[in-house]
Amino acid sequence: MTIFTTLFIILMCIAAYHHVGYPLLLKCVAGKKKKPSKQTVFDDNYTPNIAVLMCAYNEEQHIAEKLYNLASLVYDTHHYSIHVYFDGCTDKSYQQALKAQQVLHKQGVQCYFHHRDENQGKVQGLNTLMGMAKYHNDILLFTDVSALLSIDALNKVAKQFSDPQVAISTGVYTLDENAPDAQKAYWQYQNQVKKSESNLGAVIGVPGAMFAMRAEYANELEKNTINDDFVLSMKALSKGGKAVVDEDVVIYERECDEQSEDYKRRVRLGAGNWQQIKALLLLLNPRLGWTCMNFFSHKVLRGVMPIILACIYACVFIEAIVTQSVWSQLIATSILSLHTVQAVKTIFAFKKRIPIVDKVNYILNSYFLALWGIIRYEQGYFDTPWQRVKSASKAQTKSVIKVIKRSLDIAGALFALSLVWPVCLIAALAIKLTSKGPIIFKQLRVGESSDDFVELFYVYKFRSMVVDAESRSGAVWASKDDPRITAIGRFMRKTRIDELPQLINVLKDEMSLIGPRPERPVFYGKLEKDIPYFCQRTYGVKPGISGLAQVMNGYDETIDDARSKIGWDYAYSLSMSSPLAWAKLEFSIVIKTLQVVFTGKGQ
Repeated sequence: MTIFTTLFIILMCIAAYHHVGYPLLLKCVAGKKKKPSKQTVFDDNYTPNIAVLMCAYNEEQHIAEKLYNLASLVYDTHHYSIHVYFDGCTDKSYQQALKAQQVLHKQGVQCYFHHRDENQGKVQGLNTLMGMAKYHNDILLFTDVSALLSIDALNKVAKQFSDPQVAISTGVYTLDENAPDAQKAYWQYQNQVKKSESNLGAVIGVPGAMFAMRAEYANELEKNTINDDFVLSMKALSKGGKAVVDEDVVIYERECDEQSEDYKRRVRLGAGNWQQIKALLLLLNPRLGWTCMNFFSHKVLRGVMPIILACIYACVFIEAIVTQSVWSQLIATSILSLHTVQAVKTIFAFKKRIPIVDKVNYILNSYFLALWGIIRYEQGYFDTPWQRVKSASKAQTKSVIKVIKRSLDIAGALFALSLVWPVCLIAALAIKLTSKGPIIFKQLRVGESSDDFVELFYVYKFRSMVVDAESRSGAVWASKDDPRITAIGRFMRKTRIDELPQLINVLKDEMSLIGPRPERPVFYGKLEKDIPYFCQRTYGVKPGISGLAQVMNGYDETIDDARSKIGWDYAYSLSMSSPLAWAKLEFSIVIKTLQVVFTGKGQ
């Protein structure tokens, strides 16, 4: 048994415990608990002062309906108030809310608005609202504009808090019927877990759409807090209180995420889960009982699961490539098939549902998006204010394509390496036997860029030139009959074998399988001077091993060659505004690349 096989078994056991073992344990233990216990006596006449707190950013579509929903709740109007923080809205949210406010005041409902011209972020809004409301109210109820509450929600909340041990209370999160089936299945699973946790008085994580907490437990959030609802609720639990779910309280989410928005949300949740593990380690105190156990099993493992999954994938593919064991090859094939089916469905907008495939892919993709969120968090992102995205845009579409493209890059690079490693071995031996010097040639190139950032990386190639080829000539483009190219190097260039080590660059997220040619920094100044907007060819796009310009024109030998290619690079970038157009172009480039490799056409 290899070390990768052992590691695979251990990691799979951890994943199985988190997804299956923990829910079963909860169901078994929580089922023995009475709900409520005999010691718990609810007071139906308990009428605490409740402050409903809500932040809004560009919510003109829902804000009025939400306020009318809050005003219709069956609760003494003298004992609850509504506070809305408008965070630099650029639409008519505030104007729509003002009209609704007049109606609420006529009904005797206390409704207050707090307006800020600049968008400072949801955390700033929550801190402002908590600072004003916590000293004049017993209960703080947080809710989202997009969610509607059942008419008796406040009465149910008050009843739960008549138990002095309760610190947090929430309801059952219900998605709109138009929500994707995968999202529905996910929240059905989460609701079942939370109900079991509730029986133990230790609900780990509450839906931001609606939850309530004792005002005395409300603490100011750090400015960079991502999952504000989780951090607020868990800090309250760290003081020893209980968190419960009232199954009679319905939280109805009206908005369904666009696919691209769901991707964006998953990335942010991944970053937030990672952040909250680091911030809430105090919850791993055995004295907290089930709160400690549930936090570790539910959230700590959930936060590190993207890393665990990536390691599982790595173990499988390394085993499949290196040892070629049957079990690893079967699993690797299954993984690639699973992702391929989903990629084809997404690219070509196939609406036919494959329940098992769709649900499994939703979970796996969620974890990989979360992994990207962890990486982005460690790089210092997520410090900007919140932004609202309701409908698909060209930018969103391009973002979706980039996610799909990255997934295909990883799968394609791993699959290609499993096929071409004998070719790489032969090429390495041929280079070593026919010329002096290293097998792998490393050279600095320009990667993905933006207005204020340019990524530099070292590209890997099989050496096709003599050692120190530029010691006399300096930095110059290689030509078709370049005397610096070795005999074996000429063959490798013609068949593109010299490019195979760049698959490592792809796995390192420095390059893509398909994209613009990565240019050398030494040529950039001259090219930008002679070719307008040359640098913008890699804005938001990673350079590729192959690409539209490469298969249409071959290697650059002159500035005119580079100038003729830029049109192809921009054409490729524009195709990313449409999934279907991009998919067709991507497929045609792959076919043309294979023609170059197997026919020798091109330079």
